[in-house]
Amino acid sequence: MDSVAGCSTFLYFMWFLFYISFMLLVGINLPRKYEKNSGALANPKYDTVFHSTMRMGVCIPIGTYFRKRKRATSLKLMEENDFDTVDFFIYMMFHMILALGSIYTVGYGCFSNKVFHKVVLGGSVVLAVVRGANRYTYYSTKMYTRALRKEFAGILDQDKHQKGEYSRMD
Repeated sequence: MDSVAGCSTFLYFMWFLFYISFMLLVGINLPRKYEKNSGALANPKYDTVFHSTMRMGVCIPIGTYFRKRKRATSLKLMEENDFDTVDFFIYMMFHMILALGSIYTVGYGCFSNKVFHKVVLGGSVVLAVVRGANRYTYYSTKMYTRALRKEFAGILDQDKHQKGEYSRMD
């Protein structure tokens, strides 16, 4: 614990324990499309980084190479946000390997070379801006557009049938 790498590793494991506890107790079920026990349509309120990452396509290689799952099954899980704890632990195993590996490889490069350090800082800023902008765009357009269309579907359908014309919402 008398080095930056040692402190970073300790801090990572503290976060790791907290995050796994949160996900197992609450988070794994937050954005599900259907209730786990009853199968009734759920009303997802919150998203998690795990679910978002799995929906972006990580579910397919995890399912194919580690779970021996068919691609169609993985696509259905992505659609329904219905990932189980085995998927979560495989995801977290890779997260741990990559995070701890980066502490010792990228950290050493940043410590020993100023140019490398500047490149890593610049890349981190660009990555944070791009990902933040993409997430903001998702929340401000796609997510709320779907919610509004669902909420006003009856009014839009009624209006379209009364006027007998094309609706911009189609």
